[in-house]
Amino acid sequence: MSNNADETILFKETLNHVANREQITLLRSSVASWNIWRESNPHIEPEFDRVDFNDINLSNANLRKANFHMALLNGANFQGANLTKTYFAGSDLRGANLSETNCQGVKFNDADLGGCTFRKSNLRNIDFSNRDLRDIDFSEADLRKADLRKSNLEKVSFFKADLRKTLFTEANLTEAYLSSAWLQGTDIQRANLSRAILRYTINLTPAQIQSAKIDRKTKVPQYLKIHWISDTDFHCEENSR
Repeated sequence: MSNNADETILFKETLNHVANREQITLLRSSVASWNIWRESNPHIEPEFDRVDFNDINLSNANLRKANFHMALLNGANFQGANLTKTYFAGSDLRGANLSETNCQGVKFNDADLGGCTFRKSNLRNIDFSNRDLRDIDFSEADLRKADLRKSNLEKVSFFKADLRKTLFTEANLTEAYLSSAWLQGTDIQRANLSRAILRYTINLTPAQIQSAKIDRKTKVPQYLKIHWISDTDFHCEENSR
């Protein structure tokens, strides 16, 4: 019985390996054909564990629930792709284009995101806490209720991003660009906003600024005014003008 069971397991693993090779070939050959195949096989969750997809063009691909664990995706183009519940744990996504993607439920645990672009992406509720996200572009992204606590966000662009109820507690936002971002209910307690650009931000309150760390080079919107008491102490209030 034991030998038969082992043979059955080995046979299934061989079938899965062949199926994965076919999926890899199909994905590399044509995104259009891949999307048609996904529609016909909605129950299959693609396995691309440790596959080398460096510089691949997967624009507008249906990659929902695909497993890219520890895959090589350096410079890959995912623009417009459906990445709902996709698994990128441990993958190399340096320089990847993830603009206009649906990233709800995506797992980026231990993935290298250096130089990634998430312009206009849906990143609601994403967990990016305790991460090094320097120089990433989140312009016009939907980051509502995302968790970026204690992350290094130095020089990150959040231009026109929706940051309502986003958590930035104790994050490093030094020189971050938040111009025209939505900040209603955003938690920036003890966040470092030194030299950050907050011009034209929407619904930023004195209480929020008062809870953060700023310096004299921090640019706040015109509807707020900073009164400096010392080099580190300040008082923020609404500008009556």
